[in-house]
Amino acid sequence: MTPWLGRLWLLFAVLTISVQMAQAAPVQRIVSLAPHLTEMLYSAGAGDKLVGVVNYSDYPQAALKLPQVGSYNAINLEAIIALQPDLILTWRSGNRVQDKERLQSLGLTVFESEVENLEDISDLIAKLGELAGTQEIAQPKAAALRAELQSLREHYQQKTPVSVFYQIWNKPFITMNGRQFISQGLDVCGAHNIFADLPTLTAQVNLETIISRNPQVILLGGQQHFQHSWLADWQAMPQVTAIQNRQIHRLNNNLYQRPTERFIHALTPLCELLDNARQAYGTSN
Repeated sequence: MTPWLGRLWLLFAVLTISVQMAQAAPVQRIVSLAPHLTEMLYSAGAGDKLVGVVNYSDYPQAALKLPQVGSYNAINLEAIIALQPDLILTWRSGNRVQDKERLQSLGLTVFESEVENLEDISDLIAKLGELAGTQEIAQPKAAALRAELQSLREHYQQKTPVSVFYQIWNKPFITMNGRQFISQGLDVCGAHNIFADLPTLTAQVNLETIISRNPQVILLGGQQHFQHSWLADWQAMPQVTAIQNRQIHRLNNNLYQRPTERFIHALTPLCELLDNARQAYGTSN
C-alpha cells in the first residue's frame, strides 16, 4: 500500500470509528463549523448541546450567545480544543480538508456532511437528532419537512415552467447551476434556472449571456443592503423580459441561501411568487 493510500485509509478509519462512538451514546458537547449546521442542530432539538459555532451563526437568536471558534474556512483550533467537544460538525465543501484532518489527528470526533439534494436537509436533521439523542424531536420534524416538499412538488411541478435568473452577487454576476440546492428549490416550484447547465455549483456569468437567455423572473439574493443598487442596475435594462414585466424580486438571503428547515418553509412563498409570475405571463397551468 502506498503511503498516501495508507494515510487515506487511516483517516477513513478514524472517521468511521468516531461516528460509531458518537452513535453509541448521545453526545453532550457539540461544535458546529457551518452556520447551516448550527441551524439544523436547533431544528433537531439539540441546540442546548452546542458549545461553539463559527461566525454568521446568527439563527436562532440563542446561537449568537455561543462562543465563536473562527469562520467556516479559518477555524481557531485552540478555541475548539478548549471547549472539549465530543462531536464536531463539519461541512464537506465548506470547511478546509486540512482543518478536518487536524481535528481528527487530535482524536476529536468529526461528523462530516453535505447537502446534495433537498431531501438531505430532513435526513441530516434526523441524523443529528440520532447523534444527540433527541430523536423524539428530530424524527417528526424531518418527516414534516419531507411531507412539505412532496406537497409543493405535487402542486407546482407540472405547471408551465417559468425561466428564472437567481443572482447571488453583482459585479461580477454570480449564480448557481442546476445541482445547487437553491436551483433544486426552483425546480420544486416548477421554475427553470436559466443557468442550470453551468459546470460548477456556483460560477461567474456575464451580462450578455443573461440578456440572451432572457429570464422571465429575476430573483435577487445576496446581502439585503446591496439589493437596492442591484435593482436599480436592472431597471436600466428594459430589454430583459423580467424587467419589462416587473418580475424582479428581492429575497431574504438568510432564508434562501442556507440549506435549512427555514429554506424548505420559505419555498412556499417562493412558489407562490413564481406562480403569480406564471399568471402574469398568461400561463397559469
